[in-house]
Amino acid sequence: MMNQTIPVTSLSGPPVSRWFGFFSEFRHDSLDFLLRCQTYGEVVKLPMGQMAEIIFRHSDLAMYFLNHPDDVKHVLVTNQQNYTKSQVPPGEARVFGKGVIHTEGETHHHQRRLFLPFFHGDHVTSYAGLITEKAAALATRWHHGATVDIGREMIQLTLSIMWRLLFGREVNSDATQVAEAIMAGHRLHLEQYSSALAWIMPLWVPTTRRREFSRGQDFVDAKIRSYIQSRRAAPLESQDLLALLLAATDEAGQPLSDQEIRDELSTFLIAGQDPTASALTWIWFLLSQSQTVRAGLAHELETVLGNRLPTAADVPRLVYTKMIWDESLRLYPPAWLLHARKSRAEDRLPSGVLLPAGSRVFLSPWSMHRNPRWFPDPTRFDPDRFSPEAKEARPVFSYLPFGGGGRRCVGESFAEMEGLLVLATMASKVRLRLVDGQTILPDPLMTLKPKVPVHMTIESVGTPERHPTTA
Repeated sequence: MMNQTIPVTSLSGPPVSRWFGFFSEFRHDSLDFLLRCQTYGEVVKLPMGQMAEIIFRHSDLAMYFLNHPDDVKHVLVTNQQNYTKSQVPPGEARVFGKGVIHTEGETHHHQRRLFLPFFHGDHVTSYAGLITEKAAALATRWHHGATVDIGREMIQLTLSIMWRLLFGREVNSDATQVAEAIMAGHRLHLEQYSSALAWIMPLWVPTTRRREFSRGQDFVDAKIRSYIQSRRAAPLESQDLLALLLAATDEAGQPLSDQEIRDELSTFLIAGQDPTASALTWIWFLLSQSQTVRAGLAHELETVLGNRLPTAADVPRLVYTKMIWDESLRLYPPAWLLHARKSRAEDRLPSGVLLPAGSRVFLSPWSMHRNPRWFPDPTRFDPDRFSPEAKEARPVFSYLPFGGGGRRCVGESFAEMEGLLVLATMASKVRLRLVDGQTILPDPLMTLKPKVPVHMTIESVGTPERHPTTA
């Protein structure tokens, strides 16, 4: 990109608070703040403020926000060995423990090798029947003219699928409490990533948010531990993730402890359920806004499926459905912000910026996906952006809903198949119309969710559209 070497001292960025750095602006409106950073160059310096410098005992403390795909590729892939994940706040550490999301080095590689078969190949295709069965059952329970909170419905659907895959049983009456525990984690996550003080505050500090979070985690942990103990006491033949973990060994060849198994199950419960629920919620919203896209989807589903449910073998043929999925993840990526990385040694980025050792860098799929350099008219919903020709014309790392490199989401193949099968199954049976008078805006929690419940009216596919859109 550039032959000139640029020291970080010459980098610019938006005006920030002297004491609280960029946290004040970031907390006020994270998504808009990240978009505004696009105008300050390929790498944007974001001072963390004197408060953070006192807390962490480090002068000129800053984070560096990457705006160019080549720099992103360099950090995530080309020179990824030079970057480790930064420390996470107490709430996140409590949820994920030493699961695959947070580990480094050989431990992380070993965990990924352990889980890859579960989320790829024949293992993944064997889950298709469960996914379509549950999606079809939900669509059947709905009736023409009813109004639903589509976000809640997608949470319940994806939670029921993931619970079966993890534990080999139905979530049933525990679903509401599990979903509430996940949402409590979302709220604490946002608070801790928006304030240096909240970041270091221990979980035992009795704020309302921390008490709510701890109660939810205690409930979920108790469930997971009871399943581990009952399965150890009475082993059974099963293809769920719990069975895989009970049979697994660590790098030293020793069986995994209950704590290690708990950490992995908690990790996949959140990472496997929540992003897909968010993605599907945004897809239904976006589809309600475009009659043209709905018509294209209906045509493909009728051509490929006729009147039957989709199977794993149909997924490669659902080309336009996949384009809708990709464009929805562009506009509303569940992982809107990726974990910060810290450089081990000095590193020169392709943009020419020379990062000192110990530099904290981060990047945002939300900002990258809405950069007009890579996606003209970026707020427009247009699945044709993901035609083969359009994708070929863009830098690869201009689109990264699942991250990249050695830390790319291990469950990406499963998430995509689940999303496509749920969409194909339900869209062939029902059409969802946004209830009038709602303003749907994104809320940057742990994943990107709508700020308010998205109320939608169910219409049978065969009925005329009451309020057709022309987009």
